[in-house]
Amino acid sequence: MNTSEFSVLAAAIKTYYPRFSIFPNQEAMELWYDALKDLPLDALSAAVKKWAVTEKWPPTIADLRDKCMEITTGGGLDWGQGWQEVQKAIRLYGYMQPQKALESMSPVTQDAVRRIGWQAICESENPETIRAQFRQVFEYCEKNASETQRLPPELKANIQQIQALSEKLKLIS
Repeated sequence: MNTSEFSVLAAAIKTYYPRFSIFPNQEAMELWYDALKDLPLDALSAAVKKWAVTEKWPPTIADLRDKCMEITTGGGLDWGQGWQEVQKAIRLYGYMQPQKALESMSPVTQDAVRRIGWQAICESENPETIRAQFRQVFEYCEKNASETQRLPPELKANIQQIQALSEKLKLIS
């Protein structure tokens, strides 16, 4: 998306919400553009329209990134679907083939299973408790994955560089 295409969307947002001062100056326009420029134009345009017909208040940058992700990905798995993946992997691979079991799962489900432990899930004698634990961990993992996915690529790269530098400094000290 280029600046002129964004200007058209910004004008639409202003028109949808005339009582609000959404882009009060050129700096605000530039900041919004910088935060949204990585999104596909058609998805962002659909997100703006969807927001306008469903919400009374103007969107924030985060709102539009959320709507774009919802539009382009159709939303992520819920914990119940993740639990079904786990149950299927247990039936197919059992506790003896954890790598194959993990490979059969979506990334968020894999993350949740790794945090709990494949053996712990398979050997649990209390399925209700392990299911409840899975739900909590899965929802945490989904939130983190969703948040990371919404970040602009430049910001993601910047955060990764900072984290890598921080890890190096920890090793040195």
